[in-house]
Order: sequence, then structure tokens, then C-alpha cells
Amino acid sequence: MSISAWTVIAIVVFCLVMLGRGRHSPELVMIGGLVALLLTGILTPAQALAGFANEGMITVAAMYVVAAGLRETGGIELVVRYLYGRTSHVRFAQLKVMLPTIAMSAFLNNTPVVATFIPAITSWARRNSISASKLLIPLSYAAIFGGTCTLIGTSTNLVVNGLWVAEGGPGLRMFDLAWVGIPIALTGLAYVMLFGSRLLPDHKAAKGLFDNPREYTVEMIVDPVGPLVNQTIQQAGLRHLGVLYLVEIEREGRVIPAVNSEERLRANDRLVFAGDVNAIVDLQRLRGLLPVLSEDRTLEKQVPERKLVEVVVSPRCPLINKTLRDSRFHTYYGATVIAVARD
Repeated sequence: MSISAWTVIAIVVFCLVMLGRGRHSPELVMIGGLVALLLTGILTPAQALAGFANEGMITVAAMYVVAAGLRETGGIELVVRYLYGRTSHVRFAQLKVMLPTIAMSAFLNNTPVVATFIPAITSWARRNSISASKLLIPLSYAAIFGGTCTLIGTSTNLVVNGLWVAEGGPGLRMFDLAWVGIPIALTGLAYVMLFGSRLLPDHKAAKGLFDNPREYTVEMIVDPVGPLVNQTIQQAGLRHLGVLYLVEIEREGRVIPAVNSEERLRANDRLVFAGDVNAIVDLQRLRGLLPVLSEDRTLEKQVPERKLVEVVVSPRCPLINKTLRDSRFHTYYGATVIAVARD
């Protein structure tokens, strides 16, 4: 082989090693490889820039815009709330994740679909006490399965079709790949449903004990021009957040503790949530909620409506072996549990 061929092999191997180490972003590594090929004279400037003019690449870029729009407008949260619903069984959860993903990735590029749904699936898994590791690989596989069903389903299809058209081929139509893609998608779905719950890892977040309320509470403000104004706690989707619970509302200088599900939100209400700090990012994705940026935190104020107490569950307590929801703790005691210390 020529020196140019060995140089290309060396650059490709170097890029693969850098991608595998993960210390630099993929786009930086790939652009660096392209620049190296350009500086060594293996590629001309026209050849180096030709890929940016490929129709497939432009389509992929447009799909990222669509995905960003869905995320920023709250469309992903609507999908999580109304399409996925609630479930406690891993197989049903995988089915709920994979079916919509296959359908969407057939018409949206699978890379932005996965990138958009990762935070939504992680949040949904946390709310339903399911390990996210049981759902993220099925999410990725479902996007790949859906991408094989149509021409625009994956960037690979678009790039290959563009190369074929450049060579004088007739090009593929939208559903020419469906005859192969749909059977593959159904077979892959069946395999994941049968073996996924056993083969996939079960990585659960560690439970921590926090001595400082600042470490396990977060405060958000209801946006005065947001969609949550005048909605009840239930309608706003703030009651069933899984590992976060609405503790109280500060409104116009007074505190509403042990908030009822039918309480209506008002503009500039300050909401105090307690729970797993890793789930705080889920609140920031809800349209109509703004983070509290000041250090003036509600829980650090002394108000007559609030009293923070610590109690011990006795061996004869009727709450033993019951969840807080089943025991109707909130209803009977007019109080909210913000933390539990065990063992």
C-alpha cells in the first residue's frame, strides 16, 4: 500500500482510540481527523467540504431542530404523562418505551429521537421505581429498528441513498425498506420483551441520608405567564413525581403546608419539593416552573404554619409495612414526610 493509505489507516485508528477513551467530544475528534486528512494533502478542500453539502446530512441537522422544539415546548413531557402513564412491571415499561420509539424513529432520524427521549425515559423510570438501565438500551434498539423501516429513519439510509443517486442510481422511495425493516423491528421487539428484563443490568441509585434540608429539598417558582397558573396540583402533574414530593407552597408571605391535590397554583407561588436530589433536573423540564436563584430559601424561614418534627415509628404502629400513600398519612395527620432515616 502507498504512504497515503497507511496515513489514512493511522488517522482512522487514532480517531477510534480517542472516541473509545471518551475524553474528548465525538465531533471534535471527527473534525480533527478531517483536518488531519486535509493538512496531509490526502483530501482536497472540495472533498473535505463535500460531506457538508450532502442532502442526508442537512436532513439530520433539521431533525435535531425538530427534536429541540419538542423538548423546549414541553412535548416530551406530554408524551411521558399521557402516553407512557404509570407501570411497575419491567416488560410493560419496555413495551411502552419501544413501540412509540419505533413509530417515531421511522419518520424522525433515530439519533435526535434517542437524544431527546433519554432524559424523559430516565425521569419516567425514576417516577415508577424502575431501573433506567432496563429501558435505555431498549430505547436505543427501538430507534434502530424504526430507522430501518423508511428512507428518512436513519442518517445511514440517507447518506447511502445520496451516494447511490450520485453514482446514477434511481434512488430509494420512502417505504422501499419497509419490506425488510418491519419484520426486523417486530423480531427485535419480541426478543427484547422475552429476554431484556433478565439480560439487562439493574442499576439503581443509592439511597442517601441527608442531615441538611438544603441537600434534599428544591424550590421552584410558578411562572406568572406559564401554563401552570390556575391549574390544580393534580392537573399540573406535580403530585406523582415518584421520588420528589411537594411539601409546601409559600404564597404572598404565608405558607400552605401539606398541600392538597386540589389546591390551585397562582402566579409567583414558591413550591418546595423534597426527595432525591438527582431528580431535581426533572422539575426544570416542566413548563411553567422556574428555579429559585436566590439564597433566601423558604425552609430556612421561621413561620407559624410550619413545624418540623422528628418521630420514631413504634413496633406497634399501624403504618408498618404500608406505603405512605396506602396509609393515607397526608390525610390523617395533615403532614408531609420529607425524609426517612432507617438502620
